[in-house]
Amino acid sequence: MAIPPKQPLLRLGAPVAIPRKTGGGVPRARKLAPGEQAGTPAGQKLAGLAAQLDVNTPMLQLRADPDALAPERLLVFELTGGVMQFTEAVRLVPGLEFLGAEDLDEDELDSDPVVYLMVPSEAALRNIVTLWRGWQQNGTVPYRFSAWKTMLSQLRNIRPWGPQDRVTTADHDILVEEYARDTALYRVEVELVFRRNGEVTEAEARAAILAVDGAVVSRSRITGAGYHALLADLPGPALADVIARNPAGLAGVEAVLQIRPQSIFQLVPSEEVDGLPAGGAPALHGDPIAAIFDAVPLSQHPRLAGTLSIDDPFDLEGQAVGMRTHGTAMASAVVHGDINAAWGRPLERRVHFVNMLYATADAASPERFPDLLPADMFERAVLAMRTGDVPTARHVLIVNASLGDANKPFAGRLSGWARVVDHLSATYGILFIISAGNHHAPLETLDMTAGAFEALDPAERVRVALRASAKQLTNRRILAPAEAMNAITVGALHADQFTYPNQLPAYNFDVWADTGLCSVSSALGPGHNGATKPEILAPGGRHHVRLSPQGDHHHLVPLTTNAATFGGIAVAAPPSGTSPGPDVIARSIGTSVAAALATGVAARAHEALEAAYADFGALPSAQRACLLKTLLVHGARWTNARDLLIEVLGPPEGKYSYRQKDNVRRYIGYGAYDPELIINCADDRATLWAVGTLIADQGRRFRIPWPATMTAKAKPHGLSATLAWFSPPRPGAVAYRAVRMKIVEPAQLGTAGIKASGVQPDPKQAHKGTVVHRRWDGDKAAAIAANGFVELDVQREADDGDTPANFAIVVTLEMPGEVEVYNQVLNRVALKPQVPVAV
Repeated sequence: MAIPPKQPLLRLGAPVAIPRKTGGGVPRARKLAPGEQAGTPAGQKLAGLAAQLDVNTPMLQLRADPDALAPERLLVFELTGGVMQFTEAVRLVPGLEFLGAEDLDEDELDSDPVVYLMVPSEAALRNIVTLWRGWQQNGTVPYRFSAWKTMLSQLRNIRPWGPQDRVTTADHDILVEEYARDTALYRVEVELVFRRNGEVTEAEARAAILAVDGAVVSRSRITGAGYHALLADLPGPALADVIARNPAGLAGVEAVLQIRPQSIFQLVPSEEVDGLPAGGAPALHGDPIAAIFDAVPLSQHPRLAGTLSIDDPFDLEGQAVGMRTHGTAMASAVVHGDINAAWGRPLERRVHFVNMLYATADAASPERFPDLLPADMFERAVLAMRTGDVPTARHVLIVNASLGDANKPFAGRLSGWARVVDHLSATYGILFIISAGNHHAPLETLDMTAGAFEALDPAERVRVALRASAKQLTNRRILAPAEAMNAITVGALHADQFTYPNQLPAYNFDVWADTGLCSVSSALGPGHNGATKPEILAPGGRHHVRLSPQGDHHHLVPLTTNAATFGGIAVAAPPSGTSPGPDVIARSIGTSVAAALATGVAARAHEALEAAYADFGALPSAQRACLLKTLLVHGARWTNARDLLIEVLGPPEGKYSYRQKDNVRRYIGYGAYDPELIINCADDRATLWAVGTLIADQGRRFRIPWPATMTAKAKPHGLSATLAWFSPPRPGAVAYRAVRMKIVEPAQLGTAGIKASGVQPDPKQAHKGTVVHRRWDGDKAAAIAANGFVELDVQREADDGDTPANFAIVVTLEMPGEVEVYNQVLNRVALKPQVPVAV
């Protein structure tokens, strides 16, 4: 039977329904007068289209010109900013399909430009021209079309979706590298324009692939994610046309939204070790609540035997003839934590494992996906769990996915894989814990020789390396599907429990030692729409670098060979030529093992809550998953890297604190997590939780019992709150994030003697995703009466949805050294947890 923690988390009382508070507003976008707009590229193109329609130019003639605005063609409307209620306005134009919106990078004129993607019929195209002409002539539009007036006044360009959109700069560069391999066929992912009539779109794309002597390997269409894609093989000439963005080739096919490199698995540095005590597998019982989607593991490893329930829906077990390294390591990290210094609370339930990749006989080749699209594999695996095809997995509500796609760094446009993760998370109430990804490209310093760098003291080496990292921010972004808005993305904290017993070899450096930074290779944020990504850091091993002279400067190269010789997280590993086994242990470095450690902590937190509250398992799975998501972030704190990042990256003036905090969160998110804060309370710290649902424009007020011992004492104390939810994705809407929630600034901060803490993201940054974390602290005496409360409001912002959204809220009160905090709060909560019986 599970044993509850000594001081379990406490459950908040039922909240009071309150109306949503309004205010705040949104930034105003630049507006163009009719005459001014007529001179923009958009005005000129609409004027040209109007002239062609006046003389009844045949539609086939318009479509023959790839640069023309034509019916049934995906058009890009580039605006100075977003337009509220635009989705409803589009419905008023018959024959107009609105496919989605994307943020653009700001420029010298507009801080938040946006593109809208639409496909018009001939009638819809004529209606758009009519609306534009009316606005040009008298500055107005017909009744009910006010959103179109706003759009026309913000419209700065309109053009067809062309080859330059279908092959982005980042994808182009990777495809060039693939082409240089000079093979007979090249595998690519062809994402299609998601239309209501998907059969016609797919047929057009298939015909285009066959026309260039290509072949379709696999396909997927997932309506809830707006995802429709083909996995295809292309011959060299066809790929060359794609790279050249030739409009006569596949890059010019109107059914195609994007052509991307095939998803590939990222190799994780690891090193076999000895000297650790022999160990076995724990005795785990009960149906899993955590799952791992990864490469086929060595499930009978002495440290894993009996801990995993294996699902092999893609028949990969027989194909996995190579070293089963990654899946074994991830399973070990979830089950055991870091074997070198395992954390206290053991896992109690088995772990569900879905084989997603396999190792080939080629020792130099990393584990790989089969001939399927990863997004499709994720959906099929989740459906099998939820529809009962895999009965033992019906309770799974946590999925670990340490599978960063090195071919798809986030560059502003959500990957189809991330959209599918968001859809599955919101639809089935599953928390995906995803690794941020790793970048092993060198850090280059242009103004310093290798000798000069070697002569620096360690503190200055850190600054040089950090400045070099900052110069490459755009090339070190999180990897798909880590940008998924509903997932918790985990970066690698530069830390482990291993000490290299010898002096480091020449030219090798632990350059970020004791800084509290993410590892030198950990991918950086932010995520979609500026959301904080990665949300948390978990230990991912100390990743050392090698100093590589390059003429009058140098490179700092993250080690990939023998990297874990000097650090890492201890995990189970398959036998090899040097360590025949069977109980082989290795050290793993990177965000993969960090995400697996976080998954194990989330599973243990669920088990602790089950032990403390008899009815916890009866709560809806989506609410329990939201609570685990909330706890992972709530247990995170900014490290001392915050001061270092502000010092080195700036901006130096305090008035730029928003930009300073933006730099900090790119590297460390909401901070490094602490398992003790996630699972246990302490004498001087009480953590409370609640779950529920909210409909649009609705709020809830929670009353937080304020302990008497925290009143009238001028000592450091604090209040922190974290809110998380799952938002349905809206791929075909202006706002992809359908549900937005917020924590309202408490009105009693002054009475409580606290104010907003500086060691957290700015509130505007904190409210951009689907998790919000706020901290308030101070050292002034609180003036809250005995048996008083602090009231905390959460609310769902106005939206056009009528479906209740699940959420969870976690709140902590703490005053270091005041040992009555927990007991005083415990005595005032209505639902008491079970506590261990002293023996």
